[in-house]
Amino acid sequence: MVPGPRASRVRYWLALMLAAGWGSAARADTPPAAPADPEAAAPVPAATPSWFARPPFTLTAGSGESASGWSLTFFGFVELDALTDSTRSYDDAIGPALVARSDTYEGRTGRTQFSVRNTRLGLALAAPVVGGVRPSAVLEGDFFGAAPSAHAGPASASEASFFDNPSFRIRHAYVRLESAAVEVVAGQTYELFGWQNLYFPCTATFLGVPNQVFARAPQLRFGHTFNAGGAISVDVAAAAVRPAQRDSQIPDGQAGLRLAVNGWKGIATQGNVSTTVQPLSFGVSAVGRSFKVDAFTPPPTQASNTTMGWGVSVDALIPLIPARDAGDRGNRLTVIGSFVMGSGIADLITSGGGARFPTLPNPAQANPPPLYAPNVDDGLVSFDTQGVLHAIEWRAVRAGLEYHLPGSGRLFFAANVTQSTSSNIAKLFPRGGAEIELLGSVADTSRYADANVFWDATPSVRLGLSGQYTEVRYLDGNRPHNLRGTAQALFVF
Repeated sequence: MVPGPRASRVRYWLALMLAAGWGSAARADTPPAAPADPEAAAPVPAATPSWFARPPFTLTAGSGESASGWSLTFFGFVELDALTDSTRSYDDAIGPALVARSDTYEGRTGRTQFSVRNTRLGLALAAPVVGGVRPSAVLEGDFFGAAPSAHAGPASASEASFFDNPSFRIRHAYVRLESAAVEVVAGQTYELFGWQNLYFPCTATFLGVPNQVFARAPQLRFGHTFNAGGAISVDVAAAAVRPAQRDSQIPDGQAGLRLAVNGWKGIATQGNVSTTVQPLSFGVSAVGRSFKVDAFTPPPTQASNTTMGWGVSVDALIPLIPARDAGDRGNRLTVIGSFVMGSGIADLITSGGGARFPTLPNPAQANPPPLYAPNVDDGLVSFDTQGVLHAIEWRAVRAGLEYHLPGSGRLFFAANVTQSTSSNIAKLFPRGGAEIELLGSVADTSRYADANVFWDATPSVRLGLSGQYTEVRYLDGNRPHNLRGTAQALFVF
């Protein structure tokens, strides 16, 4: 039953948003909430009791109208994934990894994996309102931690250790301060670029799927919603984010504008867990960043080369068959799309083409050869044959749909397609250049598609089946592909 007094109802629905809507798949994801727009990311309570509602695990200080306003909500899910691939290209997560070349043994031989590493645990804390400001915080983690060398896969550790004893890591850790004038978010959560997580695809694949805007980072964000609760609302936000390269000395700058038609709502699932009702909306966001990379010479470094990176993302969520509320799911259809372009943003779009820095020229045939020690992550920038620094350009598109079958809506289907292409990566690794061997390991195009079926066995148990197709085009023309089948079971709390 929903508590009667107004204060209790507010705490109940806040807790329900946290427990029922703030979680999904790693690289798969759905967050505790989109910091700049929490009401859009969290489930809106149905006007009538819903079969899908789950009571939250919430501890409060006090009860009823005498409650002090302190609350602690536990949320998360337990997940098992069974994965089979036609090649040996991936661990359990696909992410930005490339398909193994078709002329290698790994590209012609498959593998099967079982994983629980996407299991997630989280805490949402709320404190009393003071001076018109409502403080809250979220701390969430999963088991995709980097130790011991987990990102390198079982090759750097035993398979038993990698899959059976995974390391816990932080996903979200932030403080939110809300007032009538401004909302402030300080800490690590999804980045403003792409208005994450409001436009995430519905999929059984761990997010981000290839070529999807997907990134979390420490940040300081300011936002405001104009005409909140009205027929049409407008969100504006700006953020200073952890720089892509700390030696640049300049934080990434991000800004966004989003328009929502609140009377036109649809059912949408971010990742594989968080099924919510969201309004028709359109968002545009941008990022600017700076790079100051050590000159392409052997150490000790005497100078730096500089360049700028930038990106623009345009996103849309359109309910083609609208819904009244979160429980109205039968025969409901929603489509989501995204278009992204920019340079030096591979880390923001689950892409990169496997680009890395070439080796230093060695005309004197020195032994050992001179080594270049980069002070920036691979895949963002590189040097041309003249030693000039360039940000690597990318353009990505994504389209997806989610359809809940007639009746209860407990059985639903989702499909997604994505593609990213780089217009200048081939120029940085020209045929016949000193780094001709990189032509076989760097790709300028990535394609992805999936089809998913989900069934809600109970309000807390969701079962899913999925097929996924990935393809890349290497610079030397090789175009391998991988077929993946996924079966998963989740218990959400």
